[in-house]
Amino acid sequence: MMTVFLYNLAFAVFGIFYLPVFLVKIKQAEDPKRLWRERWGILPEDWKARLGSRRTVWLHAVSVGEVNAVEKFIAEWFDQNGDFDLVLTTVTPTGQRIARKLSGPRVHVAYLPFDITFAVRRFFDIIRPEAVILAETEIWPNLLSEAKRRNVPAGVVNGRLSERSFGRYRAVSFLMKRVWRNVDFVLAQTEEDAARFRRLGVRPEAVRAMGNMKFDQLEGSYQGIALPNLLRQRFGLGRTDLVFLAGSTHPGEEELLGEVFAEVRGRFPSLKMIVAPRHIERSPKVSETLKRFGRRVAFSAQKPSEGSFDILVVDELGILKDIFQIADLVFMGGSFVPHGGQSPIEAARFKRAVMHGPNTFNFNMIYRELDQGGGAFCVKDPGDLKVLSEKFLTEPALYRDAGVKAHEIVNLLRGASKRQAEWVLAFLGSREAAERNKVDGKSKELFQAGCGGKMS
Repeated sequence: MMTVFLYNLAFAVFGIFYLPVFLVKIKQAEDPKRLWRERWGILPEDWKARLGSRRTVWLHAVSVGEVNAVEKFIAEWFDQNGDFDLVLTTVTPTGQRIARKLSGPRVHVAYLPFDITFAVRRFFDIIRPEAVILAETEIWPNLLSEAKRRNVPAGVVNGRLSERSFGRYRAVSFLMKRVWRNVDFVLAQTEEDAARFRRLGVRPEAVRAMGNMKFDQLEGSYQGIALPNLLRQRFGLGRTDLVFLAGSTHPGEEELLGEVFAEVRGRFPSLKMIVAPRHIERSPKVSETLKRFGRRVAFSAQKPSEGSFDILVVDELGILKDIFQIADLVFMGGSFVPHGGQSPIEAARFKRAVMHGPNTFNFNMIYRELDQGGGAFCVKDPGDLKVLSEKFLTEPALYRDAGVKAHEIVNLLRGASKRQAEWVLAFLGSREAAERNKVDGKSKELFQAGCGGKMS
């Protein structure tokens, strides 16, 4: 109890300092009041009736990347069982907007409650889950503690633990030891991730490497994407314009990329740059940064006309995956700064090779596979990026060949969503059978005791 009290106190103190950021997040939400209520565990009145006769499993995916990753997992889940509905939660408003596209008769979408005991318990009371599934690295101590108190199994799918995150957890291992014991299973992306979870204290037999579900975004998730020529019209690109796409960029990168673009465009005047910040709320600031180079900058939401800009800043959610297919060059952000990189998988889906900086520790395995297989290229600084960009624009066949290799590599790594959905459902089935046997055994003992130990 003392540990729970101290954690709740620490969460409250953290909340005071986090409040300015949270207020910004509320403003980004489509329904700020709903976000506020649900984060305190207050769900709409009709949820009790809505879920009353249904068996549910709680699936949590923090933001856009995690929601996209579990989309195929959700499809596999319903293909393989007819028993459990899913309650899908997110933390961020952007993640919530993507999650609500998956909402339906059997997928119920809400915000994650604050990890404070009374909010978590209120949420559990309403949805009554038979299991809790956390995507990637969403470890919430009170949520896991409450699941254990209610005898609800809780585990991690698509588990990812970078060396940096591992170090942070190790630094507070004296506080987290009990938390890791509350995790019933971890289905990790790689053996490296699995080893880190074990070293933190998850029972070794509860951890296994089962692949990365993000590779499965290549299947079926992009029905009806616009044809390239329509996309070019949509974004104000001329028939002969070349496109340098900088995807999921972070603070400190746009200025470097703007300098590279200015130099490369000196040799290739038809080159346009599209910059998609990792967080679209940064778009106005990104635009101001890029204007310093004396270039005309437009926003994608303005639907610019042909010839009206040199640099286009993406200020809309969920369209980056479409833009990859019209790119002549792709650089993935978060890699020139020590963020750890962003996923190259969607670019590879459209047979686009990826240029990236040296900081890719968040996606070590896939970048290692792509770099070694010739589907991605590490550039140590903007000077290297300039040289490689000019080489690919001079010899476009080299870039096309590298894109084919990228596509082939990620195709070989698909199937994790199906494997993990099958494993979790089998785990729940075996647990349910074990609980039935336990009840049957107890009934037998009581019967024998009532009959003087004799069975008739």
